[in-house]
Amino acid sequence: MALIATLLPTPAALARLRAALRGRYSFSACADWNDLARRCAASPVSLAVVEVRAQVAGEAERLQQFRVRYPSIPVIVYLPTRTTLEEAFAVGRAGADAVLPEGEDEVASEVLALVERTLADGVGEFVRRAAADVKPTARDAIQLAVSRAHERLSPARLASLLGVRRKTLARRLAAAGCPNPQRLITWGRLIMAGRLLEDEQRSADAVAAALDFPSGSAFRNTCQRYLNASPRQIRARGGARFVVGALLRQIHSARREGSAASATPHVPGLAV
Repeated sequence: MALIATLLPTPAALARLRAALRGRYSFSACADWNDLARRCAASPVSLAVVEVRAQVAGEAERLQQFRVRYPSIPVIVYLPTRTTLEEAFAVGRAGADAVLPEGEDEVASEVLALVERTLADGVGEFVRRAAADVKPTARDAIQLAVSRAHERLSPARLASLLGVRRKTLARRLAAAGCPNPQRLITWGRLIMAGRLLEDEQRSADAVAAALDFPSGSAFRNTCQRYLNASPRQIRARGGARFVVGALLRQIHSARREGSAASATPHVPGLAV
C-alpha cells in the first residue's frame, strides 16, 4: 500500500483526505517541513500532500528545496482559501505537481482521481508517448499497470478496469506482442520502481516496500529476471526510461517474430 506523507493545517483536513481515499493508502502525518524530510528519508513515501502558505515568507522556498531533495516524490499542495491567484502561481513555480484548494477535499471521487493521476504523472505521460505505436487496449493496459503500481492489481481487476473480459485482454495483449496480464502488471510495478529509483535518496528496500514487494530480495530478483539489472544499475541507466525501453523492445521483438511466422508459407508435409 502506498504511503502518503502529509503536512496539513488541521486534523480535520487530514481526516477528510483519509475518507476521500477510501483506505487505499496509508498515511504519515508530519509536524513541519523538517519532520516531512525525515519521514521521506526513513520511509517509502510515494506522495506528499502539504499546505503551503504562500503569504508566509519562505514557504514556497521550502517546497522548492523539498522538490530538489526528493525529486521522485510528487507533491499535491493544499491551498488555503485565502490564497490569491498570484500566490497560487508562486506555489506552482516552486514545484507543485497538483493543487487541492481548501474546501474541495470533501469531493471524494475527485480527490481520489487527483491522487491517482499525480502518482502516475510524469512517468505515466512518458509511457503514453513512448507506447504510441502499441495497439490501444495494450497501451491502456500498460498505463493502468503503471498508475495502479501501488495496488495489489490482479489480471481480473486489470481487465475489469479496461472494460473487457480477462480472456479478451489476454488475447489482445498477445496480438499486440505484449506480455500476459500478470507479467504486464509486474512490468508496471518495475516502471514505477524505476521512477522511484531516480531519487538517489531512496534505497532498493524502500522502493520494494513502497510497491509492496514481499522483500528487498524479492524486488532485486524481479529486477534481474525481467531486466537483467540490479536496482543500482536501473538507476544508473535512466530509471523509468530504461525500464520502459526494455519493455518496448520486448514488445517490438515479439511483434516482429509474429509477423515473420505469419509470413512463412506453409508447404504440405514440411515441418516449419
